Amino acid sequence: MSKTYSIGLAGSFTVDPLTRFLSKDLTAKEFKKPAFYVAPYNQLNQLSLNPENLLGAPTDILIVLLRIEDITPDPLDTVQTTTDIDGAISAIATLRENYKGTIIVSNLPYPSTPEFDVHDLEQPETGLALYQSYLSRWNEGLKNIQGLKHFNLAGLLNDEGHKNSHDARSWYLYKQPYSINFWKNISEQLTRIIAAQTIAAKKCIVLDCDNTLWGGIIGEDGLGGIEIGQDFPGKAFTDFQKYCLRLRNKGLFLAVASKNNEEDVFEVFDKHDALVLKRDHISSWQVHWNSKVDSLQAIADELNIGTDALVFVDDNPKEITEVQERLPEVECFLVPEELAYFPSLLQNTGLFDIAELTNEDKKRADMMMAETKRKGAATKMSEEEFRKSLELKIDIFEAEEQHIGRVTQLINKTNQFNVTTIRRTQDEIEALSADPNTLVMGMDIKDRFGEYGLVGVAIIQKENPDMWNIDSFMMSCRVLGRGAETSFLNKIAEAVQTKGGKILKGRYIETKKNGLVRTLFPDHNFTANADEWFCNIEDIKPAPEEVEITLRLSE
Repeated sequence: MSKTYSIGLAGSFTVDPLTRFLSKDLTAKEFKKPAFYVAPYNQLNQLSLNPENLLGAPTDILIVLLRIEDITPDPLDTVQTTTDIDGAISAIATLRENYKGTIIVSNLPYPSTPEFDVHDLEQPETGLALYQSYLSRWNEGLKNIQGLKHFNLAGLLNDEGHKNSHDARSWYLYKQPYSINFWKNISEQLTRIIAAQTIAAKKCIVLDCDNTLWGGIIGEDGLGGIEIGQDFPGKAFTDFQKYCLRLRNKGLFLAVASKNNEEDVFEVFDKHDALVLKRDHISSWQVHWNSKVDSLQAIADELNIGTDALVFVDDNPKEITEVQERLPEVECFLVPEELAYFPSLLQNTGLFDIAELTNEDKKRADMMMAETKRKGAATKMSEEEFRKSLELKIDIFEAEEQHIGRVTQLINKTNQFNVTTIRRTQDEIEALSADPNTLVMGMDIKDRFGEYGLVGVAIIQKENPDMWNIDSFMMSCRVLGRGAETSFLNKIAEAVQTKGGKILKGRYIETKKNGLVRTLFPDHNFTANADEWFCNIEDIKPAPEEVEITLRLSE
């Protein structure tokens, strides 16, 4: 479902040019055309006290862009500038208290005034030292304000360069300091921040081996003949692997799809000292002589993700073309001929953007290793015996502050086991969690092989004293077939009963991907009335006896 946003824009300078670029970039991401409300420039204190009044309307998102030279009269006056920076931090804190939507706030770029001219030979000892102290103070101050999204305006300016990013005539005429191209860059980065709240990131990078993870062909060149290490061109492959490992540490799966002899590939992973990636870093292996399309589908099946969550990297244009034709939903990247550009191939694509890095993200690849052990055990016994052997422990709880990031992730990226696929931002989830007539529930699962983490979310809202509506209900597909959905619904009913509720109501909104939950409600003793489902609390299907379940509700 596309999201329509109303967006407030405010700055210590005129920010009007952003409206047309943000509108274009957001609609390109399949959002509906947003409504914009622009505050008068350099009115941060007034904005913080009553944002709706200054903007002229309530908004979902508020973007605040600031510069040091606008919020203080003389950046060389350290006492006054420090006081003014502290005042701006205080204003942002007040704004956070008075504004219920998402706030995106910039850091402070290097001043563009003559006193901070980078060509001045004294800049390293004067302007640069001052700026670093100001930026550090700003960043530390914002760390203490919960619920902000941070925009690296300073880094973007450094990347673009002062000459290319600034427009002196526009500044003097309109109080707009930046060039058209740089406004476009700002818009692209802000769009990524906004989109990351509701658009799921890619989940797995599928890597070829020869001339992708290393230079050369292992079957022909042998272990000593492939290129990887600290000298070019091997250094390019090393640095690309480092970037892949960084993404794995953020929660992405790494997989291998190579037309090769398995023993040759494993020899490299086991014996080559220069290889950054190790066997344990790879969550799925497809090393054989079959089609790469078959390999990609097998990897998606093994990891319980859709093929639209895959990114494929290969050095062979024919392999890339075949995947693009047969699996157009897979994002494909061809290793560049100039290997100096290879390490940055996947950078700045926006494909891996997440709103907030959670504990589940950091542990995801390791959790998949535990899942491999489960699958091995499942082949040796019946389904009922396997479920009993898991020693499943399910903790169902009312979500608290530390859970909100992961809850938001699941709401926005779960497609298959999701009855309504209603998407929400983190700020919206925080507001619902604080609502006394709403239960935001989470489900955490572990068994004898390890942790699954927070894998289920439900939002239940009070419609009247007797009836509560299941607004959202979703789970990771990793826990299907183990009684988790029945346990979750059973404890939701118990939670509602403690609130005085007697009836649960639900609905199924069909999408292209959620056919898996079409029968969820009838399977759990709900009865249909038009397009809605109803169940008396006492009639809900009981939880499996072999599962240890706990329910925790906030006082």
